[in-house]
Amino acid sequence: MKRNKALDFFYRLLIYVAIFFVSLCVIFLAINLLLTKQIKTNIAVFNQLETNIFARFGRYMRDLFSGSFGKVYSNLGGGENISIPTLYFSQFKWTILFTLITFIFALIIGNILGVWIGYKYGKTSDVLVNFLISIFATIPLILIAILALSFSHIFAYPSQFISDYPFALQSLLVPILITSFGTISLFMAKARKTTKEVLSSNYYLFAKTIGMSRVELFKKVLLKKLIINQLQTLIPFYILLITSSIVIERIFSIPGQSVFISFAFQKAEINMIMYFFFVSLLLLLIYKFIIDFIVEYLNPEQRKQSGILFFNKPKVNSLRRKYA
Repeated sequence: MKRNKALDFFYRLLIYVAIFFVSLCVIFLAINLLLTKQIKTNIAVFNQLETNIFARFGRYMRDLFSGSFGKVYSNLGGGENISIPTLYFSQFKWTILFTLITFIFALIIGNILGVWIGYKYGKTSDVLVNFLISIFATIPLILIAILALSFSHIFAYPSQFISDYPFALQSLLVPILITSFGTISLFMAKARKTTKEVLSSNYYLFAKTIGMSRVELFKKVLLKKLIINQLQTLIPFYILLITSSIVIERIFSIPGQSVFISFAFQKAEINMIMYFFFVSLLLLLIYKFIIDFIVEYLNPEQRKQSGILFFNKPKVNSLRRKYA
């Protein structure tokens, strides 16, 4: 049994490593084709660049396996002496702080609202909350941001990002609130749907008939299902959040991924672009790898059902033994 688990672990790990490197190859070729014109200009200026795309790819892979991420060819406060990881994290520390706070805030508020209106499904409170959140979520993000800038002098909050402590967090409050609307809506909709499905399931109804309190029903029945469903949505929801945050960063002058990415694409700095995708892919795949094992631990049927997570209708005797 333990041997099978070890084999399964290494088999999955091998698949994730293969996905990682195949994705890097595809991204490298796609970026080189997309930025062909600018790359030709760079080749004319910087004689260190290979003219052949496959030669550039070979050099990139050699550097990668030797622990190097290449160098910045354009002149940027030190030019080629700048370490790409240093440059990346000097910018992305603010993006990570900004998006992480927004994501956690949206996760908590979205699930609280979703579970609450799930219990109130079809009632006035359900309709009202859904209507209000939907309005804020559907208004274009850039429009809300512009309105927030317009009202900054009235309500006396910072209209631009201030990096000095303690003003950094204060100047991030409005961008966090604005960016969270869409993510709150997504988490709320998922939590509402899950709550409604669980409350109307035979599994929940039988547990209720054997005398479990509302708190016990929430902890032992609904919470487990909610965690499993939300774990599966964290990656796509975070990708959507970090993508939309680019607009907010530019409007509120937050030094983050928008500065790094815009410079890298404008100058066709392939090494910078590839480092961005390298770190992003690595973090996403590590997270997905860990989440898969957590979900399987919470719901062993995951493996049997080929990735489809749901509760089978339990037999009465098994439920009696579980809740007796």
